Amino acid sequence: MARIPPIKLNDSDQRTKEILKTIERQWGSSWNVTSTMANNPAIVEGFFALWSAIERSGLSTTDREVICMEMAVSNGCHYCVPAHRYTSAEQAIDQAMIDQLAKGESLRGSSRPAVIQRLVQRLVATKGKLEDQEFEEFKQQGISESEMIAAIAEIAHCTITNYLNRLAGTELDPFLEKYRHGFD
Repeated sequence: MARIPPIKLNDSDQRTKEILKTIERQWGSSWNVTSTMANNPAIVEGFFALWSAIERSGLSTTDREVICMEMAVSNGCHYCVPAHRYTSAEQAIDQAMIDQLAKGESLRGSSRPAVIQRLVQRLVATKGKLEDQEFEEFKQQGISESEMIAAIAEIAHCTITNYLNRLAGTELDPFLEKYRHGFD
């Protein structure tokens, strides 16, 4: 049982209803994470604004899912691991790769997802203070300065949801249940 229950649409003010309906249209369904966040309407509004900005940031959907899964696993988020297994499947992203990330494994080689994962790991470990040499190496591996900034925004977005879900004990939505376990 959730410690902080999700807000029911009929129990929210007009602005919160509008935001939750907009998120539902964008995401295709209502999610417990945003309904829980709606206990603070200003925060769910800001969260959605950040999510929308990251959508336009230049990161690909695969980049974003790699970042989100890396953060969900490193933060131990019971909700976001299955949520990002679901969203990556819906977006036809390589599920073997996503499941590898979900298990906490490192991607090998010089593929863009492997480079993005290493970037996220280093940004988190250094709290954003990459050494000049590392910074240049990531640029040489195809990560622009703009994409590094967007990666930091995605890390922030994920930290919000990961911490919220852990604090609230957010219950999985029924459509996420099959993504909780069952790595092939």
